[in-house]
Amino acid sequence: MILVAPCISQKQFAVNAQNSVSGNVYGINRRPMAGIFVELQDEYRRLIRRTQTNGSGYYEFRGFREGTLFIHVITLGTEYEEEEQELMIQNVTIDLGNGRSQTSGFDNAQKDIYLRLRRGIDPASVAIFVQEVPPKAEKLFKKAIEDLDGKRREEGLAELRAAIELFPQYFDALERLGTEYVGMGGTETMQAAAILLDSAVQINPRSFKGWYGLAYAHYSLGNQKAAAAAIEKAIVISPNSPDALLLSGALMLQAKNYAEAEKRLVKARDNAKNTLPQIHRELGLLYGMYLKKYADAAKELKLYLKAKPDAKDADDLKKRIADFESKAKEA
Repeated sequence: MILVAPCISQKQFAVNAQNSVSGNVYGINRRPMAGIFVELQDEYRRLIRRTQTNGSGYYEFRGFREGTLFIHVITLGTEYEEEEQELMIQNVTIDLGNGRSQTSGFDNAQKDIYLRLRRGIDPASVAIFVQEVPPKAEKLFKKAIEDLDGKRREEGLAELRAAIELFPQYFDALERLGTEYVGMGGTETMQAAAILLDSAVQINPRSFKGWYGLAYAHYSLGNQKAAAAAIEKAIVISPNSPDALLLSGALMLQAKNYAEAEKRLVKARDNAKNTLPQIHRELGLLYGMYLKKYADAAKELKLYLKAKPDAKDADDLKKRIADFESKAKEA
């Protein structure tokens, strides 16, 4: 999923659609880092846009003005340090007379980013799964990734299924197909995702994405016990993952373990750095409905609506905020 979050008005930041910057984000051994948040910032470190790397670790930004810019990589939930690269975008402006000008010479920059492991982490301890794969199955998998990254979902899914038929123990294909099914939603696809991802984590128990996807599939199907067991496996692998902590907090809320739910959700909020508005929603409802922390409840729900003003239940949440604020004054 690609997130775009402009934070500067058109008046403040006039854009030129032809300027672009793209590249790949790599970990150790040139491992492509998929699903990593990458930000484009201006010279004052103000956010212009945010995106996520695709399955090949690729990111791209288009449509911004010339000047000094920064590419900032957010690595929460990984073994890597955050990374930042500076770049200079320059255009040529021609004076046409009569107060008119024309900009040309647009810049197309390439910035590959190589992440460094956090201090104290031994490269040998970083899980890199290696598997011997039949050439035909591998070829199908690579074609599937190209199609999925190119928004040709049906072709990509069919190629993943074909790769698994050729090699049923194909971890990468099982994990990717299961993850795609999780993203599609629906009871049947979630059931299929659970089967695929359960197979994937049996082959590679160090797969965070596999355990997280399995937990989410079970959560969506109402299998609370199985979801809780899977998400704990994911958190052991990546203790600071906002996604995993959010799901864990939601499961603990369902189980009426309110104190532990609060701990997980607060940690998720602190680690997410405003990339997961849903955390504010869960915390707000937890505070207001179960912990009677009404001022905190109103604050969290306001933060959620600020990020999601078009939420389907925005009117209901506004009523809840007013109620919580009233109760906070009475307390």
